[in-house]
Amino acid sequence: MISVCIYWTEIVRVLEESWRMLSGARISYVILASSAYLLSVYFFAVRWQQVLSSIGYELKATSLLPIFFGAAFLNNITPASRTGGESLRIIWANKSFGISYTHALIAIVFERLVEAIPVALLSIYVLYLFPSLEIEFLPQKSALTLNSTYLIFVAILTAGVATWLFREKFIILFRDMQQNQKQINKSFIPVLLLSCSIWALDVLRLKLVASALEISLSVNSIITLSVLYLVLGCLPITPGGLGIVEGGLISLLLYFGLSLASAGSFVLLERLISYGLSSLIGGVYLFYYGGYEIWKNTKSR
Repeated sequence: MISVCIYWTEIVRVLEESWRMLSGARISYVILASSAYLLSVYFFAVRWQQVLSSIGYELKATSLLPIFFGAAFLNNITPASRTGGESLRIIWANKSFGISYTHALIAIVFERLVEAIPVALLSIYVLYLFPSLEIEFLPQKSALTLNSTYLIFVAILTAGVATWLFREKFIILFRDMQQNQKQINKSFIPVLLLSCSIWALDVLRLKLVASALEISLSVNSIITLSVLYLVLGCLPITPGGLGIVEGGLISLLLYFGLSLASAGSFVLLERLISYGLSSLIGGVYLFYYGGYEIWKNTKSR
Protein backbone atom coordinates (compact mmCIF):
# COMPACT_ATOMS: atom_id res chain seq x y z
CA MET A 1 0.00 0.00 0.00
CA ILE A 2 2.87 2.34 0.85
CA SER A 3 4.53 1.52 -2.48
CA VAL A 4 1.31 2.41 -4.30
CA CYS A 5 1.20 5.80 -2.58
CA ILE A 6 4.87 6.49 -3.35
CA TYR A 7 4.61 5.58 -7.02
CA TRP A 8 1.02 6.73 -7.56
CA THR A 9 1.95 9.47 -10.04
CA GLU A 10 4.00 7.05 -12.13
CA ILE A 11 1.25 4.40 -11.96
CA VAL A 12 -1.33 6.90 -13.21
CA ARG A 13 0.96 7.96 -16.04
CA VAL A 14 1.51 4.32 -17.12
CA LEU A 15 -2.23 3.59 -16.95
CA GLU A 16 -3.05 6.65 -19.03
CA GLU A 17 -0.49 5.68 -21.66
CA SER A 18 -1.76 2.10 -21.71
CA TRP A 19 -5.33 3.29 -22.16
CA ARG A 20 -4.25 5.57 -24.98
CA MET A 21 -2.58 2.66 -26.77
CA LEU A 22 -5.52 0.31 -26.26
CA SER A 23 -8.11 2.87 -27.35
CA GLY A 24 -6.04 3.56 -30.45
CA ALA A 25 -5.56 -0.11 -31.35
CA ARG A 26 -6.23 -0.92 -34.98
CA ILE A 27 -9.49 -2.88 -34.98
CA SER A 28 -8.69 -4.75 -38.20
CA TYR A 29 -5.64 -6.35 -36.58
CA VAL A 30 -7.59 -7.16 -33.42
CA ILE A 31 -10.20 -8.95 -35.54
CA LEU A 32 -7.48 -10.84 -37.42
CA ALA A 33 -5.80 -11.83 -34.13
CA SER A 34 -9.15 -13.07 -32.78
CA SER A 35 -9.74 -15.00 -36.01
CA ALA A 36 -6.29 -16.60 -35.73
CA TYR A 37 -7.15 -17.73 -32.21
CA LEU A 38 -10.52 -19.18 -33.25
CA LEU A 39 -8.89 -20.95 -36.19
CA SER A 40 -6.30 -22.49 -33.86
CA VAL A 41 -9.11 -23.88 -31.66
CA TYR A 42 -10.71 -25.35 -34.78
CA PHE A 43 -7.37 -26.98 -35.63
CA PHE A 44 -7.33 -28.47 -32.13
CA ALA A 45 -10.71 -30.02 -32.89
CA VAL A 46 -9.53 -31.29 -36.28
CA ARG A 47 -6.44 -32.80 -34.64
CA TRP A 48 -8.48 -34.73 -32.09
CA GLN A 49 -10.94 -35.78 -34.79
CA GLN A 50 -8.06 -37.23 -36.83
CA VAL A 51 -6.89 -39.39 -33.93
CA LEU A 52 -10.40 -40.54 -33.03
CA SER A 53 -11.06 -41.35 -36.69
CA SER A 54 -7.99 -43.61 -36.79
CA ILE A 55 -9.44 -45.77 -33.99
CA GLY A 56 -12.92 -46.02 -35.49
CA TYR A 57 -14.90 -42.93 -34.45
CA GLU A 58 -16.18 -40.98 -37.45
CA LEU A 59 -16.98 -37.48 -36.23
CA LYS A 60 -16.93 -33.98 -37.66
CA ALA A 61 -14.44 -31.50 -36.24
CA THR A 62 -17.24 -28.94 -35.84
CA SER A 63 -19.03 -31.39 -33.52
CA LEU A 64 -15.99 -31.39 -31.23
CA LEU A 65 -15.59 -27.59 -31.14
CA PRO A 66 -18.01 -27.06 -28.20
CA ILE A 67 -15.99 -29.57 -26.18
CA PHE A 68 -12.76 -27.65 -26.73
CA PHE A 69 -14.27 -24.30 -25.82
CA GLY A 70 -15.91 -25.82 -22.76
CA ALA A 71 -12.57 -27.31 -21.73
CA ALA A 72 -10.88 -23.93 -22.24
CA PHE A 73 -13.48 -22.28 -20.01
CA LEU A 74 -12.87 -24.86 -17.28
CA ASN A 75 -9.09 -24.42 -17.52
CA ASN A 76 -9.54 -20.65 -17.26
CA ILE A 77 -11.43 -20.77 -13.98
CA THR A 78 -9.58 -23.58 -12.19
CA PRO A 79 -5.90 -23.80 -11.15
CA ALA A 80 -5.67 -27.39 -12.35
CA SER A 81 -3.42 -26.63 -15.28
CA ARG A 82 -4.96 -28.52 -18.22
CA THR A 83 -6.14 -31.60 -16.33
CA GLY A 84 -9.61 -30.23 -15.57
CA GLY A 85 -10.28 -29.41 -19.19
CA GLU A 86 -9.01 -32.78 -20.41
CA SER A 87 -11.27 -34.60 -17.94
CA LEU A 88 -14.21 -32.59 -19.26
CA ARG A 89 -13.28 -33.51 -22.82
CA ILE A 90 -13.25 -37.22 -21.99
CA ILE A 91 -16.60 -37.22 -20.18
CA TRP A 92 -18.30 -34.90 -22.69
CA ALA A 93 -17.11 -37.04 -25.63
CA ASN A 94 -18.44 -40.16 -23.91
CA LYS A 95 -21.79 -38.56 -23.08
CA SER A 96 -22.37 -36.98 -26.48
CA PHE A 97 -20.74 -39.40 -28.93
CA GLY A 98 -20.33 -42.68 -27.05
CA ILE A 99 -16.53 -42.55 -27.16
CA SER A 100 -15.11 -44.83 -24.47
CA TYR A 101 -13.12 -43.17 -21.70
CA THR A 102 -10.07 -45.24 -22.65
CA HIS A 103 -10.15 -44.27 -26.32
CA ALA A 104 -10.77 -40.60 -25.53
CA LEU A 105 -7.82 -40.59 -23.14
CA ILE A 106 -5.59 -42.45 -25.60
CA ALA A 107 -6.41 -39.87 -28.28
CA ILE A 108 -5.57 -36.98 -25.94
CA VAL A 109 -2.28 -38.52 -24.80
CA PHE A 110 -1.27 -39.25 -28.40
CA GLU A 111 -2.04 -35.62 -29.30
CA ARG A 112 0.16 -34.38 -26.47
CA LEU A 113 3.03 -36.73 -27.34
CA VAL A 114 3.06 -35.56 -30.96
CA GLU A 115 2.65 -31.93 -29.92
CA ALA A 116 5.74 -32.31 -27.75
CA ILE A 117 7.86 -32.51 -30.93
CA PRO A 118 7.33 -28.90 -32.12
CA VAL A 119 7.31 -27.71 -28.48
CA ALA A 120 10.71 -29.30 -27.87
CA LEU A 121 12.14 -27.88 -31.09
CA LEU A 122 10.89 -24.37 -30.29
CA SER A 123 12.20 -24.62 -26.72
CA ILE A 124 15.65 -25.61 -27.97
CA TYR A 125 15.51 -22.73 -30.44
CA VAL A 126 14.64 -20.26 -27.67
CA LEU A 127 17.45 -21.56 -25.45
CA TYR A 128 19.83 -21.17 -28.39
CA LEU A 129 18.68 -17.57 -28.95
CA PHE A 130 18.61 -16.50 -25.30
CA PRO A 131 20.78 -18.90 -23.26
CA SER A 132 21.02 -16.48 -20.32
CA LEU A 133 17.54 -14.97 -20.50
CA GLU A 134 16.20 -14.09 -17.05
CA ILE A 135 12.60 -13.28 -16.24
CA GLU A 136 11.51 -11.32 -13.17
CA PHE A 137 7.97 -12.15 -12.09
CA LEU A 138 7.75 -9.04 -9.92
CA PRO A 139 9.27 -5.59 -10.47
CA GLN A 140 11.18 -5.49 -7.17
CA LYS A 141 14.86 -6.34 -7.12
CA SER A 142 14.21 -9.14 -4.65
CA ALA A 143 11.51 -10.71 -6.81
CA LEU A 144 11.58 -14.25 -8.13
CA THR A 145 13.87 -14.38 -11.14
CA LEU A 146 14.25 -17.46 -13.32
CA ASN A 147 16.71 -18.21 -16.09
CA SER A 148 15.12 -19.45 -19.31
CA THR A 149 16.91 -22.78 -18.93
CA TYR A 150 15.42 -23.20 -15.47
CA LEU A 151 11.94 -22.47 -16.81
CA ILE A 152 12.21 -25.33 -19.30
CA PHE A 153 13.71 -27.52 -16.56
CA VAL A 154 10.77 -26.73 -14.25
CA ALA A 155 8.32 -27.71 -16.99
CA ILE A 156 10.14 -31.02 -17.62
CA LEU A 157 10.44 -31.70 -13.88
CA THR A 158 6.72 -31.06 -13.37
CA ALA A 159 5.86 -33.48 -16.18
CA GLY A 160 8.26 -36.05 -14.71
CA VAL A 161 6.77 -35.80 -11.22
CA ALA A 162 3.24 -36.11 -12.60
CA THR A 163 4.28 -39.19 -14.60
CA TRP A 164 5.79 -40.78 -11.47
CA LEU A 165 2.75 -40.06 -9.28
CA PHE A 166 0.36 -41.52 -11.84
CA ARG A 167 2.74 -44.18 -13.16
CA GLU A 168 0.33 -47.09 -12.61
CA LYS A 169 -2.40 -45.40 -14.65
CA PHE A 170 0.13 -44.49 -17.34
CA ILE A 171 1.29 -48.11 -17.57
CA ILE A 172 -2.29 -49.23 -18.19
CA LEU A 173 -2.81 -46.41 -20.66
CA PHE A 174 0.31 -47.17 -22.70
CA ARG A 175 -0.64 -50.84 -22.73
CA ASP A 176 -3.96 -49.83 -24.29
CA MET A 177 -2.13 -47.54 -26.72
CA GLN A 178 0.02 -50.46 -27.88
CA GLN A 179 -3.12 -52.41 -28.71
CA ASN A 180 -4.27 -49.55 -30.94
CA GLN A 181 -0.79 -48.61 -32.17
CA LYS A 182 -1.20 -49.58 -35.82
CA GLN A 183 -4.46 -47.67 -36.21
CA ILE A 184 -3.42 -44.61 -34.21
CA ASN A 185 -0.06 -44.28 -35.98
CA LYS A 186 -1.93 -43.56 -39.22
CA SER A 187 -2.81 -40.15 -37.81
CA PHE A 188 0.76 -39.24 -36.84
CA ILE A 189 1.57 -37.07 -39.87
CA PRO A 190 -1.75 -35.14 -39.86
CA VAL A 191 -1.50 -34.58 -36.10
CA LEU A 192 2.10 -33.38 -36.39
CA LEU A 193 1.25 -30.97 -39.22
CA LEU A 194 -1.77 -29.66 -37.32
CA SER A 195 0.32 -29.21 -34.16
CA CYS A 196 2.86 -27.17 -36.12
CA SER A 197 0.05 -25.16 -37.70
CA ILE A 198 -1.41 -24.39 -34.27
CA TRP A 199 1.96 -23.05 -33.10
CA ALA A 200 2.29 -21.01 -36.29
CA LEU A 201 -1.15 -19.51 -35.63
CA ASP A 202 -0.12 -18.78 -32.06
CA VAL A 203 2.92 -16.85 -33.27
CA LEU A 204 0.79 -15.10 -35.92
CA ARG A 205 -1.76 -14.06 -33.28
CA LEU A 206 0.91 -12.49 -31.08
CA LYS A 207 2.36 -10.70 -34.11
CA LEU A 208 -1.08 -9.32 -35.02
CA VAL A 209 -1.62 -8.12 -31.43
CA ALA A 210 1.71 -6.28 -31.63
CA SER A 211 0.72 -4.78 -34.99
CA ALA A 212 -2.63 -3.67 -33.58
CA LEU A 213 -0.77 -1.61 -30.97
CA GLU A 214 1.98 -0.58 -33.41
CA ILE A 215 4.59 -2.37 -31.31
CA SER A 216 7.68 -3.67 -33.08
CA LEU A 217 8.58 -7.22 -32.06
CA SER A 218 10.82 -9.61 -33.97
CA VAL A 219 9.67 -13.13 -34.85
CA ASN A 220 12.30 -14.54 -32.48
CA SER A 221 10.89 -12.46 -29.63
CA ILE A 222 7.36 -13.62 -30.40
CA ILE A 223 8.44 -17.29 -30.53
CA THR A 224 10.02 -16.83 -27.10
CA LEU A 225 6.80 -15.25 -25.81
CA SER A 226 4.80 -18.18 -27.18
CA VAL A 227 6.98 -20.79 -25.44
CA LEU A 228 6.93 -18.86 -22.17
CA TYR A 229 3.16 -18.53 -22.46
CA LEU A 230 2.86 -22.33 -22.61
CA VAL A 231 5.22 -22.95 -19.69
CA LEU A 232 3.56 -20.40 -17.40
CA GLY A 233 0.05 -21.46 -18.42
CA CYS A 234 0.78 -25.05 -17.43
CA LEU A 235 1.77 -24.15 -13.86
CA PRO A 236 -1.16 -25.19 -11.60
CA ILE A 237 -0.95 -22.14 -9.34
CA THR A 238 -3.80 -19.78 -10.26
CA PRO A 239 -6.96 -20.18 -12.41
CA GLY A 240 -5.95 -19.89 -16.05
CA GLY A 241 -2.49 -18.74 -14.95
CA LEU A 242 -3.92 -15.34 -13.95
CA GLY A 243 -1.18 -13.11 -12.59
CA ILE A 244 1.56 -15.64 -13.33
CA VAL A 245 1.21 -15.44 -17.12
CA GLU A 246 0.79 -11.68 -17.15
CA GLY A 247 3.76 -11.09 -14.85
CA GLY A 248 6.03 -13.38 -16.84
CA LEU A 249 5.07 -11.98 -20.24
CA ILE A 250 5.35 -8.35 -19.12
CA SER A 251 8.77 -9.04 -17.61
CA LEU A 252 9.91 -10.66 -20.85
CA LEU A 253 8.64 -7.73 -22.92
CA LEU A 254 10.48 -5.32 -20.61
CA TYR A 255 13.60 -7.42 -21.20
CA PHE A 256 13.06 -6.94 -24.93
CA GLY A 257 13.10 -3.17 -24.42
CA LEU A 258 9.41 -2.27 -24.37
CA SER A 259 8.08 0.34 -21.97
CA LEU A 260 5.88 -0.79 -19.10
CA ALA A 261 2.83 0.80 -20.75
CA SER A 262 3.50 -0.96 -24.08
CA ALA A 263 4.15 -4.32 -22.39
CA GLY A 264 1.04 -4.02 -20.25
CA SER A 265 -1.13 -3.03 -23.21
CA PHE A 266 0.18 -5.91 -25.29
CA VAL A 267 -0.46 -8.51 -22.57
CA LEU A 268 -3.89 -7.11 -21.73
CA LEU A 269 -5.06 -7.18 -25.35
CA GLU A 270 -3.64 -10.65 -25.89
CA ARG A 271 -5.33 -12.00 -22.75
CA LEU A 272 -8.63 -10.38 -23.75
CA ILE A 273 -8.44 -12.43 -26.94
CA SER A 274 -7.08 -15.77 -25.76
CA TYR A 275 -8.49 -15.79 -22.21
CA GLY A 276 -11.56 -13.58 -22.53
CA LEU A 277 -12.82 -14.90 -25.87
CA SER A 278 -12.35 -18.55 -24.90
CA SER A 279 -14.06 -18.00 -21.54
CA LEU A 280 -17.03 -16.23 -23.16
CA ILE A 281 -17.59 -18.80 -25.91
CA GLY A 282 -16.81 -21.73 -23.61
CA GLY A 283 -19.26 -20.51 -20.98
CA VAL A 284 -22.01 -20.19 -23.59
CA TYR A 285 -21.33 -23.70 -24.91
CA LEU A 286 -21.30 -25.18 -21.40
CA PHE A 287 -24.64 -23.57 -20.63
CA TYR A 288 -26.25 -24.44 -23.98
CA TYR A 289 -25.14 -28.08 -24.03
CA GLY A 290 -25.86 -28.77 -20.38
CA GLY A 291 -22.18 -28.63 -19.56
CA TYR A 292 -22.85 -27.84 -15.92
CA GLU A 293 -24.00 -31.42 -15.34
CA ILE A 294 -20.99 -32.71 -17.25
CA TRP A 295 -18.75 -30.49 -15.14
CA LYS A 296 -20.24 -31.91 -11.93
CA ASN A 297 -19.54 -35.41 -13.25
CA THR A 298 -15.97 -34.31 -13.95
CA LYS A 299 -15.44 -33.15 -10.37
CA SER A 300 -16.93 -36.34 -8.94
CA ARG A 301 -14.47 -38.58 -10.80
